[in-house]
Amino acid sequence: MQVIYLDMVLLVNLIMDYIILWATAKLAQVTSNGWRLLAGATLGSAYALTLFSPHKEPWLWLAVKILFSLVMLLLAFYPLSWQKLLQALGCFYLVSFIMGGAVVGGLYLSNNFLVTPVLAGRGIITHPLPSAWLALAALTAVFLVNWGSALIKRNFWQALLQLPIVIGFNGKRLALKALVDTGNNLRDPLTGRPVIVVEYQALQSILPEEIRLKVRTGEEPELGKIIASLAGTAWATKVRVIPFHSLGRTGGLLLGFKPDEVVIFWEERLIKVTDVVVGLCWERLAPGGNYRALLHPDLLQVETRV
Repeated sequence: MQVIYLDMVLLVNLIMDYIILWATAKLAQVTSNGWRLLAGATLGSAYALTLFSPHKEPWLWLAVKILFSLVMLLLAFYPLSWQKLLQALGCFYLVSFIMGGAVVGGLYLSNNFLVTPVLAGRGIITHPLPSAWLALAALTAVFLVNWGSALIKRNFWQALLQLPIVIGFNGKRLALKALVDTGNNLRDPLTGRPVIVVEYQALQSILPEEIRLKVRTGEEPELGKIIASLAGTAWATKVRVIPFHSLGRTGGLLLGFKPDEVVIFWEERLIKVTDVVVGLCWERLAPGGNYRALLHPDLLQVETRV
């Protein structure tokens, strides 16, 4: 006969669900606080009681799992848009699978079969989990947040993402569409600021006349002449020269300028950035003109307080 200590089951699941929700908030960049995370985790631990339900229909279990997950996320992070809710749901299951896999894998490698937790339903632990393995689950979540967040953002959510941005120079502003380029790692070598690559043709209306006089259609201008022509103007302090490497070309130089600000419209919020450099590209970035700029992915990593 198997004895299950319900109080320990609820406590361990409460701790695990709290860690999962905390990691979800970090990865999905949603705002919450400790009490709201605790409320969601409490509901998650209560899901353990469904193990004693006599109904075992697969479709019913699936519906209950999804329902509990959604309500947990709403308790912890409401209000959320549908897009943000689905993103948080994906992070929630990703963290759950990775944490559960780390614990079960660790127990398997240590041949500790006597204390191997039984996972059921949405990931319920039906045996008391030793503190060492609970700590392993927590460390796995911390590792995922600190080292996996940037990887997920760069290679999944931001892939092929086009966002409207507004660039401001000397009181003039220009709106255009930018592609979040996961391969754009350009930074100003002096300040370390991320670089947004923008088509010259898209920006020329708000650039100084000295640049327009030096640029001929279809030709790449000499940067030295452009920089010399800006000497003594207000633009002289804004000039940056950024080295870059691209396919088939090494040792290239990009002419850049420090803008007044760049405003990014992302997920129903405005991100205002001043620590950024706008680099000019003399060619078209997209043959169809769907976007006119390449946005550095780090500009979307807005700090979220949890």
